[in-house]
Amino acid sequence: MPSNAIIDISIGLILIYLVLSLICTIANEFVANIVSLRARTLRAGITRLIDDQDLRALFMDHGLIASAQVSSDSRLGPSYLSGRSVALALLDSLNTGKPIPEVQDIVTAIGKLPDSNVKDALQTAATQARGDIDKLRAGVASWFDDSMDRMSGIYKRRMHWISFGIGLAITIVLNADTVSVSKSLWLDSALRAQAVQLASTVAAKQSNPAQATITELQQDLRPMPVGWDSAPGRPDYNWYRSLSGTLEKIVGWLITALAITLGAPFWFDLLGKFVNLRTSGDKPEQPATS
Repeated sequence: MPSNAIIDISIGLILIYLVLSLICTIANEFVANIVSLRARTLRAGITRLIDDQDLRALFMDHGLIASAQVSSDSRLGPSYLSGRSVALALLDSLNTGKPIPEVQDIVTAIGKLPDSNVKDALQTAATQARGDIDKLRAGVASWFDDSMDRMSGIYKRRMHWISFGIGLAITIVLNADTVSVSKSLWLDSALRAQAVQLASTVAAKQSNPAQATITELQQDLRPMPVGWDSAPGRPDYNWYRSLSGTLEKIVGWLITALAITLGAPFWFDLLGKFVNLRTSGDKPEQPATS
């Protein structure tokens, strides 16, 4: 297979992955907002961290936290809390009898808590503070921020699976089968040339691929060999009539769905590199010196 054809096929596939990734990103944000995934993740994190039920109830009723819940768009509460706000609210919740409790009052209140993870964390922060209220608040804030970093990892893993599910659904709806598309591009030189021209235009005009609209995405995808076309000339014609054709179709869908999960920025950068590679071509040989 000629090297130029391989590059052209790669450009065509990357262009499809880029467009589908952008569509998937829009769908991901829509689903995340509908199910309030960020707010759910934060609430679950707070429940794990403040595992004393009575203390957690006082914490959630604190003015700093309650106001954040009221101002949030989700019924589940805010999707973000700063470590400083959490530290102030949590330490105030330990001793509600004093508006501004001293460190010793806080240490005494911590000692009265039942055995729990939050008690251990607060005792560690109080020991490291050595009687300094500002250090104590900073220690609690740091503990919360570190814990939220781990919860952020959980959120990203959930979003990854959601992205794969949405990507697979988009792939099947549009019949964006990597195997079939590759064959179509290989068999049709005019289609390869059209894909390269379109990819060059996309790489040049979209400095920020996330700003693309649905209309632009549809226009970019229209010339590509995707969709449920039952024309006899297509490589996937009557794919469902044989086991090998069915397996090939499923593998093609899965490859596309996995590629989509890599994200639009990845494919946009890769598209630019392949377009530049094709444009630059092979370096001319240096003339021999006498």
